[in-house]
Amino acid sequence: MENNLIKSHSHGFPITHIRTSLEPTNPFWYKFQVVSASFRNFLPSLKYMEHESHFFKLLTNQQQSYFEQSLPDLPKNLKVRFHGYALQDIKNRPGVIATFHSGSFRMIGHYLAKNDVPFALVVSKNGMQKENELVNLKYDSQKIEHLGFNLINANDKNSLLRINRELRDGKNILVYVDGNTGTGDDLTSRNLISIPFLNQHVKVRAGAAFISYLSKSPIYPVVSTRQWKRVPCLDFFPPILPNEELNRQIFIEQAVSRIYKYLEKAVSKRPWQWETWLHLHEHADIVNPIAEQISEPIITEGKKKRLIRFNEEDYSFFSITGKYFLFRKRDYQCFDIEHWLYRRLEQIYRRDYPFTVPLLQRNHMKDLITNRVVLEI
Repeated sequence: MENNLIKSHSHGFPITHIRTSLEPTNPFWYKFQVVSASFRNFLPSLKYMEHESHFFKLLTNQQQSYFEQSLPDLPKNLKVRFHGYALQDIKNRPGVIATFHSGSFRMIGHYLAKNDVPFALVVSKNGMQKENELVNLKYDSQKIEHLGFNLINANDKNSLLRINRELRDGKNILVYVDGNTGTGDDLTSRNLISIPFLNQHVKVRAGAAFISYLSKSPIYPVVSTRQWKRVPCLDFFPPILPNEELNRQIFIEQAVSRIYKYLEKAVSKRPWQWETWLHLHEHADIVNPIAEQISEPIITEGKKKRLIRFNEEDYSFFSITGKYFLFRKRDYQCFDIEHWLYRRLEQIYRRDYPFTVPLLQRNHMKDLITNRVVLEI
């Protein structure tokens, strides 16, 4: 944590200020601010006034996905599209089914099981128990045995050997490539690469492409989305075939970038469909810093009051376990602040009192003005 604000030299444009309905006491306050920061960095074309509605749609989509995973069968309105091939091709040549936590993402595994496509699921150590419970709840032992279904612990140092064995046995490997675990702890550093995504870069695990290259197995990119009226849809995009003529690292970077391009198209249309917005700040690689807002107040001769507002487009504040922080959205930086300053920021945000520039200057809060944490109105 930094203790002093870093001065900003970026330039922006005057805006019409519209506050969100969330208050600092709301349990979703912190989570929203982090997601808002990612919207701001990765989707700068999304207006700030739209952040809150997309955030709550995201939470609604998450709840809907939880509900759908407990359905006894696939939803009747599920739409499945194959682009240039068919499901039988996946059965004939098993590979790495690479997907994301988007739309109704658990429908992918259910769709494969419904159509008797053998597969093993790569999951983090922390998610093993939950996935086991879901599988046992969803399918009987006969179905599980028929599919030869297995869970592979992504954090196990022997996971790569297990994956290769499953592929040789004719099973597909289902991987959520936007997860935050590598394929085996020993491969984690090698698997982490930075690729372009929307307006920034994102640091992602390259395990799916790494497995494809080593095992000479195709990658089947799949993106789950919700179409009009929230109809669940699975898009199976053209396979990515391993190319031995390419350097391994080049193949991996090209393959992962291509997989994310499919997600990028879906996310740019309906941002709320991608659950990983809730964690994107942990993987963000900011290469295009967004210009901060600046205030251009109308100064009239003899004007004494210089009212200010909190710059919530670029900053926020929150409290965790008795500690208080100012949060800068453009680079996800947190700054330790004292309790009295936190209280003042709350008051400025809620407009409890007509704070002015001179008032802040007199009360040791000049840095808030200098660093555009507050703006003149």
